[in-house]
Amino acid sequence: MKITENYSGVCPDKLFALAARENNAKRGGLIVNFLQAKHVPAKPSETLALFDRLAGRVIPHICEKKVMVIGFAETATAIGAELAARLSGRCECTYIHTTREKFPEDMRLALFSEEHSHATEQCLYSDKGLDIFSGIERIIFAEDELTTGKTILNFIEALKNITDCKFSAASIINGMSEENLSKYKAMGVGVHYLVKLDSSAETLKEGISVTPREDGEFDIFSVPEEFIFRMDKKKDPRLGIGGAEYEKYCVCAANEFFEKTLPFMNGKRVDVIGTEECMFPAIKLGELLEEKGYDVRCHATTRSPIVPSGDEGYPLFARYGVKSVYDEGRRTFIYNLYECDNRIVVMG
Repeated sequence: MKITENYSGVCPDKLFALAARENNAKRGGLIVNFLQAKHVPAKPSETLALFDRLAGRVIPHICEKKVMVIGFAETATAIGAELAARLSGRCECTYIHTTREKFPEDMRLALFSEEHSHATEQCLYSDKGLDIFSGIERIIFAEDELTTGKTILNFIEALKNITDCKFSAASIINGMSEENLSKYKAMGVGVHYLVKLDSSAETLKEGISVTPREDGEFDIFSVPEEFIFRMDKKKDPRLGIGGAEYEKYCVCAANEFFEKTLPFMNGKRVDVIGTEECMFPAIKLGELLEEKGYDVRCHATTRSPIVPSGDEGYPLFARYGVKSVYDEGRRTFIYNLYECDNRIVVMG
């Protein structure tokens, strides 16, 4: 994959690497972002700086007064939240993200397909019904990486009978071909990104060959209760919330949790783990801990089964099976666990 543009402020080899998906015939490869705080532990300050650079690429193009940001589960929920928070300084911005979790059917706004994924069905829900789109002039889709762009086109198709607003797409990495980019242009969909690859579709479809390692097991419920951070379900971005309101809530909740947890902290190295779609609150807690002088890394559990390997230069050297905190029958994963003094789990 050839890099043709880079506005990230980061050398490409410090930003991402290619990994192998497990048992996925549709797309054998996956781009692992070192700074996204999902698959690889990352410093929260560096994560948010990367997201803010993307926001800086988007904001100058937004002239509407009322905007919605839709983040994609699982990996782009925090990207969308940070983008919505930064946009809120310029316009009225609602944040909502897609989900693979189940909510009451009468709350469902749209169902669409993410064709390449291990779990293809995604939904958009709201307890406000279609009123959530009232007055919205532009919807911005937030992603970590665009390969073909089909997922967003599928989503626009699902939404076209709901709203007649304008659309944009924002991603850390854009690997769409010129042919696919032309489809966006023809539809009037703005495209914003930090890194442009010449075309990533074929590379990711073929994937790479690595020497697999066996899984370990990690019991997330073995973390002491005082180090489990539970978010208020009343402030759920899956159902829609103001971008500034959500950031303020996450910061306030992080401060309250820190004050309660401080007496139990032992040492300065802290591992903050988000759970599946719940990434932004973990990153904001990590940011606070960094400001307090702790050496922090953030990452998250995920449904994505990616092959771990000890091969030189491969990004994921260890994989641990984790029972989902949302569904006892679902096995999730966490990668590259490391030694730390305190391990905190954030559940949303």
